[in-house]
Amino acid sequence: MNEYNFCPRCGKALQNRFLHGRNRPVCPACGYVVYLDPKVGAGVVVEVDGRVVLVRRGMEPMRGHWSLPSGYVERDETPDATAARETLEETGLQVGVDNLLNVYSFEHQGSGGRGVLVLYSAHVIGGELRAGDDADEVSTFAPDELPSDIAFESHRQALREWRRAKAIVYRLATAEEAGTVAGINLRFRSEIGTAYPPAEPGEGALFVAVDRSEVVGYAYLALRPSRNTANLDQIFVLPSHRRWGVATHLMNAAVGLAKEKRLRAVLARVQAASPALIFYIKAGFGVVGFAHDYEVAAEVEPGPSLCLAYPLSE
Repeated sequence: MNEYNFCPRCGKALQNRFLHGRNRPVCPACGYVVYLDPKVGAGVVVEVDGRVVLVRRGMEPMRGHWSLPSGYVERDETPDATAARETLEETGLQVGVDNLLNVYSFEHQGSGGRGVLVLYSAHVIGGELRAGDDADEVSTFAPDELPSDIAFESHRQALREWRRAKAIVYRLATAEEAGTVAGINLRFRSEIGTAYPPAEPGEGALFVAVDRSEVVGYAYLALRPSRNTANLDQIFVLPSHRRWGVATHLMNAAVGLAKEKRLRAVLARVQAASPALIFYIKAGFGVVGFAHDYEVAAEVEPGPSLCLAYPLSE
């Protein structure tokens, strides 16, 4: 559907012309071409005590239905800034935007055009849960309590994925699952760079993330009781599951065991230029020096490796 009848530059009536592979509105006077681009929206999946935050829409389209906090991106905003702003306006919560979860295509109701929803994970950093702009109500829902009247298919799809992610189990690996991990390590050896189990594993613990019956990620924690520390030697998640915080849950499981053992710190090695460095820092690790000074995980990639430490005691 053509949303424009007149040229926004000179005001002349537009004409449809075949240009760049399709019919487009073109101004016969100044040659201005109207490109009917998709609308871009952004939103978040944010939890409060493990329950997802949803808003009951106070305006059309789909007034009275539930949706994720979201809205359209302004021309001077980035999508993550839009997601945080809309969340504050609709729910009263200030959020820190974490990771990109997915990008969804949707039909823009009323125009027949298409839109794009950029969805992020986020965490609460302030504010108070209350219904705000464009929302009649705001509430939180457990995975088995999601309302049936979700406004948009893109939001329904995202919530299905969230519910499935919440069902992933994180635990110590069985002997059979340890064999599966060895196979994963072999298959992704060029990306992982080190073998499982390590050449000198000592006392250690292998944690797995299990989606239904499939091992989708793992973390190996090598315990060093003589040094009162533990090395997080490996953490890996299958490409299909690198969303929804799987790596963070595995890391938390490993750190939790180190706390139970009353160790002083968990150490990890990360390449200085690796994007994973931000992941560890967000999780609470700090840079304490170069890896070769701390005997953490043999270096196999070129370039400097940093030693990171998660302190567990003063």
